[in-house]
Amino acid sequence: MTEEAYKKLQSLIAIGEELNFYYKNDEYWISYGRDGESYLARSRDHYTQEFSNYEELFEKATIEGIKISEIYPKITWG
Repeated sequence: MTEEAYKKLQSLIAIGEELNFYYKNDEYWISYGRDGESYLARSRDHYTQEFSNYEELFEKATIEGIKISEIYPKITWG
């Protein structure tokens, strides 16, 4: 994923879209709860991280211990 595509993904999440992406052959989903909380979930085993909002998700969510903001070039979107 390019930096431009990563920014687009962030903007879509900011307006309430729920999206999936792939990293190392695993599918992940970013979704929302009723009170604005955000989730990053891995499809194969339903491992889920919960955050108070989408901003916190993009600041703190990790995959294999690495922040999403550091691995986005290796992410395939949708």
